[in-house]
Amino acid sequence: MISKISGLNFILTDGAKAPQLISAISPEFLPESELKEWRFSQRWMTTHALVISDNDAATIQSLQQLSGKRVAVRRGTYYESWLREHHPEISLVPQDHTRGLFEAIYSGDADVGLGADLVIRPLYYRYYSHKLAIAGQIPELRAGINIAIRQDQPLLLSIINKSLGSIPAQMSNTIFNRWVSDMKLGYPSTGVIFSLYSLEISAFLLLLILLGWMLQRTVKLWRKAMASEKHKTQFLAMMSHEIRTPMNAMIASLELLNRPVTDEQREQYLALASSSARSLLDLLNDILDHSKISQKGIRLESRPFVLAELIRAVCDSYRPLAAQKGLMLSVCINPDLDNQMMEGDPHRIRQVVNNLLSNAIKFTASGSVSVTLKGEFLANKTCMISLDVADTGIGISPEIQHNLFKAWMQADDAPDRHYGGSGLGLWICWQLMRLMKGELMCQSEPDKGSLFSIKLPLRLTEPERMPAEPDLPLFKSDTILLVVEDHPAAQRILKDQLAVLGCQADIVETGAQALSKIADENYYDVILLDINLPDLSGYEVARRLREIEQQRGSEAMPLIAISAMSDETHLSSCQQSGINVVLSKPIVLSSLAHNLRRWCHLSPSTARLKRQQNPQQEEELARWLREDLQGFSAASSDGNVRLMQYHVHRLRGAAQTYNLNNLAYVATRIEAALREGAELSSSQKEYWLQTLKNEVSSLTHL
Repeated sequence: MISKISGLNFILTDGAKAPQLISAISPEFLPESELKEWRFSQRWMTTHALVISDNDAATIQSLQQLSGKRVAVRRGTYYESWLREHHPEISLVPQDHTRGLFEAIYSGDADVGLGADLVIRPLYYRYYSHKLAIAGQIPELRAGINIAIRQDQPLLLSIINKSLGSIPAQMSNTIFNRWVSDMKLGYPSTGVIFSLYSLEISAFLLLLILLGWMLQRTVKLWRKAMASEKHKTQFLAMMSHEIRTPMNAMIASLELLNRPVTDEQREQYLALASSSARSLLDLLNDILDHSKISQKGIRLESRPFVLAELIRAVCDSYRPLAAQKGLMLSVCINPDLDNQMMEGDPHRIRQVVNNLLSNAIKFTASGSVSVTLKGEFLANKTCMISLDVADTGIGISPEIQHNLFKAWMQADDAPDRHYGGSGLGLWICWQLMRLMKGELMCQSEPDKGSLFSIKLPLRLTEPERMPAEPDLPLFKSDTILLVVEDHPAAQRILKDQLAVLGCQADIVETGAQALSKIADENYYDVILLDINLPDLSGYEVARRLREIEQQRGSEAMPLIAISAMSDETHLSSCQQSGINVVLSKPIVLSSLAHNLRRWCHLSPSTARLKRQQNPQQEEELARWLREDLQGFSAASSDGNVRLMQYHVHRLRGAAQTYNLNNLAYVATRIEAALREGAELSSSQKEYWLQTLKNEVSSLTHL
C-alpha cells in the first residue's frame, strides 16, 4: 500500500517469524544502543500484551501481579529478554511456539501466558476459548508496529510517515484481516467448533435425527403397505375360495330345482342350498365381527343368564354332528354352577364356545371331544370361570400356534386344505375374551390333539330362572307399513314376514316414490327404509320426511332402517337423519316383531300367538311329533334310510313352523347326515333316536 502511495520499492527478505518481528520493530523493547541506530515511523497499529490464565484465576492488569508466578512466553522474543532484565522476580517458562503458551497453562506447567494481542487472540478464540480465559492486559508491555529507517534517511522517514497517514480506514482493515488470515492457525478443534456453533450444530443434528426418523417411518410404512398388500391378496384369494364353494352349491341346487326332480331330490337340493346359504352368512358374520372389533365398534351386553345351561345347549346342538363323525362328545360341569345365575354377554360367550367346539369337531376325525366347565368363587361376588375344550384331532404345529390368534390364520395351512374356514374364528374369540377381560389359551401337539382354555371373570347374581321368551305377536289387521326396498327378493320376504305378524305392506322401490306417498298425505304406522336405494340414500329420504312432517306440523312416523351395514358410522348417520331404529339384514322375524310392538297395536282377539293357549293345537302338534318319531324309530330298526330321512324331515318342518329351535336343529343335523349316505352303525342310530325322543318328550310331555 505504501508502494502504491509513495512509489517506494520494498524488497521482501527472509526474516524472523511474526512474534519476533512485532517486538523487533517495537521501539519500546529495543535497548538504548539499538535505538540510536534507527529512526522509527509513526505507529501503524498498537498491540498490547495479553495475559491468558485458567478460568478461575484473578484478573491481571500489571506486571506486579505476575511477581512469583510462572509465566509462559515465546522463546527468543523481546518479551522474554525484557522481562528477564527488568523483572527477574517473574519466573519465565519459554515455549518454542505460540500454542505452547496455552498448552503450558492447560497442563499446569505455567500459571499464565503472555504474548502479543495480535498473535494470541486469534489462537485463543479458535482453540481455547472454552478452556482458558483472557485474564487481562499489561499496560507496561504495550507495543507499536513501526517501520525502522536508518538514521541517515530522514527524507525517507518523512515519505513513509505521510504514506501511513494517508492510508484509508477500509484499506487498513483489509490489511489487518489479510494478515490474520495468512497466519497458519490450523483447523479448530471439535470442542471449539461446538462452543462457537452450538446452536447451529444442535439444529443440524436435530434435523438429521428428524430426517432419520422420517426415513425409518417411511420404510416402516412402506413395509407395512407391502405386507398389507400381501395380506389383501391372500385375503381375496381365500375369500374367493370360501365364497365360491357354497355359491357353487347354491347355484347348482337352484338350477337343478328348475328341472323335473323327485320329491326326495327336491328336499336334498333345498337342504343343500339352505346349508350353503348359512355357511355364507356365517362367513359374512365373521367378517362383520372382524370389522367391528377392528374399529372398536363392538358393544358387550350385561344381563343375567345361567352359564351351565348355555354350555349344555351348545354341546347338545353339536351332538348330531359328533355322532355323525363317530366322535364321543362329553360334557363335565361343576355341580356348583348348575343353577348359578351370572351377569355377562351370553351371546358373545355362546359365540366363543360355538367356535371352539365347532373347530374341535371339525379337526377331529376319530376319538373324542370333551368340554369341562369349572368355577372358582371369589370374595367379591365374582366367579372365575374355567372352560376347557379338548380334542384328539390333528393338533397344531408350534409354528402355527405362534400366530394362531391372528386374523386370517388357519390351522390347516396346507395348499390342499381339507378344512374350510376364513381364519377369523379364533381371532374373534381371542378379541372377545380380551374385551370381556378374560383369556384364551391353546396347548396342542401335532397328531395328538388340542386343548383350548378360557379364563373369564363373571359377576354372580341371584339364582332365579330367566323368563321364557314370548311368542310372536299378532297385530291389528288395519296395521299398515310402508316398505321402501328396491330388491324383489327382499320385498317378498318382508311382505311375507309382515303377513305372519298380521300387518299389511305398501311396497315402493325408490326414495322418490316413498316421498311421493308421504306427500299424498298417506299415513303409515311404521316405515321400513332400506338405506341403499337406487336414487336417494335412506338417510336423505329420512331427512326429507322429517322436513315434510315439520312443515305440516304432523306427528312423526316411526322409521326403521334396514341395511346390511352395522358400523358406528352407519348408526350415527341414522340417528342424525331422524331414524328411530336400526335393523341389520337378514331381518329376523322376532326382532322385527319386537320393534313393531313399540308403535303398532296388538290384535284385540289374541294378543300374541301362544301355542300354550290353544290346547287343541298343542295336542295336534304332539300327535304329529309322536307319529313321526315312531315312524323314524321303525325305519331305524328296519335300516330303511329313506324312511328315516322322510320322518326326520317332517319333524324338522314341524319344529321350524312352531319355532321349536332345539328340535329343528337336531332334526336338521340328522337329516343332513342321512343325505350324505354314509354307513350307519347301530349305536349311531340309537343315539339319534334317543336324542329325538328327549327333545320331543320335553315339548309334548310324553
